[in-house]
Amino acid sequence: VKVDRNSGLLYALQRIHDYLQNDLENRKFSGFTDAITALKLGEASCNGKSRAFVAMARKLNIPARLVGGLVLIPGEKRTSHQWVEVYVSGYWIPFDTINNHFAEIPENYLTLYYGDESLFKHSSNINFDYSFKIKKKTAPRNELNEMLGYSLLNQLNINSNFERAGISNTFLISLLMLPLGAFVIVVFRNVVGLETFGTFLPALIAVAAQQTGILWGSLGFLLVIILVSVFRRLLDNLQILHSPKMSILLTIVVMLLMVSTVLGNLFGISEITQLPLFPVAILAITSERFAITELEQGTIKAWRITLMTLIVIWAAYVVMESTFLQNLFLVFPELLFAVIALNLWIGKWVGLRVSEFIRFRSIIFAQEDQNEHGVKS
Repeated sequence: VKVDRNSGLLYALQRIHDYLQNDLENRKFSGFTDAITALKLGEASCNGKSRAFVAMARKLNIPARLVGGLVLIPGEKRTSHQWVEVYVSGYWIPFDTINNHFAEIPENYLTLYYGDESLFKHSSNINFDYSFKIKKKTAPRNELNEMLGYSLLNQLNINSNFERAGISNTFLISLLMLPLGAFVIVVFRNVVGLETFGTFLPALIAVAAQQTGILWGSLGFLLVIILVSVFRRLLDNLQILHSPKMSILLTIVVMLLMVSTVLGNLFGISEITQLPLFPVAILAITSERFAITELEQGTIKAWRITLMTLIVIWAAYVVMESTFLQNLFLVFPELLFAVIALNLWIGKWVGLRVSEFIRFRSIIFAQEDQNEHGVKS
């Protein structure tokens, strides 16, 4: 790319950026690509394009440097990213020619190092592996807390009080979202008509699944129920009293969750290592209820309730993981009174549940047809 040395700085940077963005194809290379190789090939990854940008800028006596980091997108990955910063009027201005960001980068770019460096260095005889796990979490800004502290709409200022008490923001959010998750369960049980193991078990499992992810949390929940129900059948053959039996089941649940952490570390699945955060006693009681239901009402009924419990867990998880609702209740915890009001309203529900309507729809529609024919006659 030809740039006149006497042309303006903005024009020069625009020509360099446009050339690398439009004329060099984007390619995913895992290895090292220098500036000359990138220009000769006519294609490069983020590090090749960034080195070419720095080389061109420095050729025109424009200070530039490489920046390495991560693009924070929820999920798990192994790839880092590289972009450029140019020194203009006392400020380092960012450029990313592979994602077409001119003089700005999105907020989800995390800087980890500066210069032409490697993110990790290790000797060749070490079997080194790594991955990045990225997850969204709600964290209120300090400026917002200060502003809300003087607001008449935020009399409790609960976030600042919990922070002074040394209680984490994550725990506070889980605490505020728990009543909302419980209300979701109320809707599914009283309005939709789904059966679940325990009244508020799905909400507790949904809270625990915030650390494991809903998929692994659901699989862990199912696995524990199945294994503990098998052990319960074995204990029934010993004909021991109920309390010792429950104590043994609780111990088995603890052992299973500890084994899950070992297996998670062994196979590199970080989500499984968080399963011990699940409410242990609740899992033991639920497993016993599954076994009792299977014994008294049959296997199909037990698995039907388990499936409905999982549906409610997912619904509660989606609501409780909503960033909008988390921020809303974090700023205005007084909204918990609105949750109480909604529960009072649902508590007076006397209409047909959705499941009942589906179950008796033929009778309901038959009565409507009879009423219509009666009016016509």
